[in-house]
Amino acid sequence: MRILITDANYKNSIAIQRELYRDNMHEVFATDKEAVFFTKRLGYCKDYIVGDLEESVRQISPEFIIPVGSEAVKICSEKYRELCLIPTKESLEIALNKDKMVILNSLRDVNYPECRLFSNLEELKLYSRDKNCVVKSSNESLAKFDPLYVKLGSESEFEKIEKYLSGGVKLLMQEQVSGVGRGFFCIAKEGKIISYYMHQRIREIPITGGSSTAAKSIFCEKMFNISKQIIEYLNWSGPLMIEYKYDETKQQYYLIELNPKFWGSLDLSYAVGLNFGKTLIEAYSNKVEEQIEKKYEVGKKFFWVLDGDLLVLLKTGKLHKIKEYFYKDSYTNLFENFFVDSIKLIWTIKKIFSK
Repeated sequence: MRILITDANYKNSIAIQRELYRDNMHEVFATDKEAVFFTKRLGYCKDYIVGDLEESVRQISPEFIIPVGSEAVKICSEKYRELCLIPTKESLEIALNKDKMVILNSLRDVNYPECRLFSNLEELKLYSRDKNCVVKSSNESLAKFDPLYVKLGSESEFEKIEKYLSGGVKLLMQEQVSGVGRGFFCIAKEGKIISYYMHQRIREIPITGGSSTAAKSIFCEKMFNISKQIIEYLNWSGPLMIEYKYDETKQQYYLIELNPKFWGSLDLSYAVGLNFGKTLIEAYSNKVEEQIEKKYEVGKKFFWVLDGDLLVLLKTGKLHKIKEYFYKDSYTNLFENFFVDSIKLIWTIKKIFSK
């Protein structure tokens, strides 16, 4: 099968490229709007195309497309539905627009925090005067940035927020909930879970809230049951990440967001014995069975050392935790390619000495 993978430079895209290369069952191509100089050095694909998705489809004539980034998912939903395993437009609209996710509170134990859209800074100040809030892009396929945290009595983020508003970005304000970050990750087809695993964040960048730089695989029946409800309600097809905060004191989950695409911490899925790229192709091509039973290893840890984790350890004064990289059941994405690692190391050093 001729397969086209989008967003070739993303680490989750590279993870899919690597595992399909190892399987050696398909003709795999990758595309990106930006130069693919570094990714090309890994050599996992038959060819790499620089340009927009539409041009890449014309060049490659793929039999199956794996969209990785939000923009690619949206384009595939509009133009290439027959070449993807992708949710209905209605379900995708709920997942991409955080204000529309409140409908999921009709399901048991979902607990999606109160949120609202706002168009000016005065509205935000009024809403956040008696509570801590998180400000996010309401639709990451249109604008993506790390969450901004508005603390009681602080105006530290107002300048950044005003900059986004003046640029026409639609922002969403959500009451901040406390707890440890957990995620449910799956491939689904027509509301049935085909393959899944769960993880708990160890560290993230920025440290106030962002992408995982270290995570461990876990299993929680309660999180599984909540996630299964959501997937059935949305009749979901394709990859999906469901992000939660878990309050260990109350033993309660809070839904934070739905990510209707492959997630940044995809490397961990391969460390626990799964192959989501292969599973996605099989789910698209064949009739597949629902998977309820856990089929992955718990307790595995993955560290994205030069994708932010080393930086987090240095910035937080916890460099002694570097020994975790060498423990049993610990994995990293180091030594995949010396040249790529060297570039990442230079980026890390620059970040260390920046303000």
